Amino acid sequence: MLTNAPVVRCAGARALFLLSAGLTVAILLWTSYLSPVGLTRIFFFLFANEDRGAAVLALLILIVAALLPARSAVRGVFQWAGARPLVVAGVSLVGLCVGAIVVYHNHPLSMDEYSAYFQSRVFAAGHLAGQFPPAQMDWLIPKGFQNYFLSVSHSSGRVASVYWPSHALILAPFTLLGIPWACNPVLSALTLLLIHRLALEIFEDTEAAGFALLMTAASPVFFGMGISYYSMPAHLLANCAYALLLMRPTPLKAAAAGMVGAVALTLHNPVPHFLFAVPWFVWVATRNGGARLLASLCAGYLPLCALLGIGWVELTDHLRAAGAAPTPGLQAANRFGAMLAVFESPDPTVLLARAIGVAKVWVWAVPGLLILACYGAVRERRNSICLLLSASALLTLVGYCFFPADQGHGWGYRYFHSAWMALPLLATAALFRLPRAAKDAHVQSAFEDGETRGFIASCVVLTLVLGTGFRAWQIEGFIARDIAQVPHYRGGESRVVILDTRFSFYGVDLVQNDPFLRGGEIRMVSHGKAADEQMMAEQYPQFRRVFADRYGAVWSAAPRPAR
Repeated sequence: MLTNAPVVRCAGARALFLLSAGLTVAILLWTSYLSPVGLTRIFFFLFANEDRGAAVLALLILIVAALLPARSAVRGVFQWAGARPLVVAGVSLVGLCVGAIVVYHNHPLSMDEYSAYFQSRVFAAGHLAGQFPPAQMDWLIPKGFQNYFLSVSHSSGRVASVYWPSHALILAPFTLLGIPWACNPVLSALTLLLIHRLALEIFEDTEAAGFALLMTAASPVFFGMGISYYSMPAHLLANCAYALLLMRPTPLKAAAAGMVGAVALTLHNPVPHFLFAVPWFVWVATRNGGARLLASLCAGYLPLCALLGIGWVELTDHLRAAGAAPTPGLQAANRFGAMLAVFESPDPTVLLARAIGVAKVWVWAVPGLLILACYGAVRERRNSICLLLSASALLTLVGYCFFPADQGHGWGYRYFHSAWMALPLLATAALFRLPRAAKDAHVQSAFEDGETRGFIASCVVLTLVLGTGFRAWQIEGFIARDIAQVPHYRGGESRVVILDTRFSFYGVDLVQNDPFLRGGEIRMVSHGKAADEQMMAEQYPQFRRVFADRYGAVWSAAPRPAR
């Protein structure tokens, strides 16, 4: 049947279909036989279970796209989108906002998400740190999370995020307005506009810009990250703006890029932007007038890096030290040593995790995107902007090989998301010629023909509808099951919920509270029945246990309800 499909009569489309299908089948088999040894439970679970279903769907999308008889009818979608980026971004914004509420349940799933959300609520209240009762600190914040996700002072009860504060600052206005779920959808919609603009600057072609735009909007990772509370959409947006400002640098643009880079550097930790920015620093420095441009770039970085980077480290160090005053030189040495200690030489487990990360990039994108991006990077390797995007993407992939964690939670490969825009832009270079190459007869791509573009357009439309829909169903189910690990108590009165995490899957992440314990519910982690009862008798003598199930106990001043 396939041999009669028009797409396989075209060499480029045939190659793209066969390579994409082959890689998808390989990943599908890998998810079935992968051993969990050395990997965190959640990282293994998401790849071996959730991504397996997505690989099956990607294979089906490729087959359906190859068999569709009217592929030429959807080829015009790239031109349409390229001419209407505001419409695409606006529709995406609405869809992402709905997804943040309906699919993500407005729920910071992981501690990486909760930490920034917590700090945004602190900022929205006009403070730098939250305030917990010191005697309850170990119940309100699990010990393993103290000074790992949240900096705490056991003497004063002050609490702040360990992560650098720019993402929380961006989130704070949305939190103040009562719509924190809208932050990442807004950032993602702006990212679409910047990717469209980057493509226009590189290719000077509306259809090419529409192609890059839709390859981004249709990739499920854009949806998954866009409805979450992760800082990665902010990283992606900042790095897009950074690249756009430096494409044709002037001292003023370089200074603006430095300010954007400072925000990116302090979003949660400096590694994502640092890895992305290194090639651009080198390129700026080696241009004509590079010294002046580099000085402007560094001048843009310095003020916000000093305030949001060094200043935040000083604040959280002081908070953890509870007023202690170590020797400044020793303190600085300890900080520098702690930063370097995060990185290690890669071992087989780390290399395995990074290989899985690349596989996750594949199954969370439009089928074939990674192949097109690699082809485009090689094809336009002499173009400075394409070379910079390739270098940033590769340095991000390689750099994280020296970081021992496997990412744990996350949709797609979130360690790569800060450089993800390189994929649709380089993939565009596989189908569209750059302006200077347009007149060169020898510059010919295997994917420039209309049949291949029709095949890719079909993959884009199918992935946008089916791929994103499938991932939305997966994410909603996963988060609903996570939220269900809270005691199933129906009362609406003020209460303390003590979670017993022995029988839950990452249930300890559900110990999430307002920074000032406002609201009607306080969540704690159990220290055992006897210790819990003693703490409640001391701290909440008016409360008694009114409900208990396998997930924990509920304490309140209300009469005991019928179970």
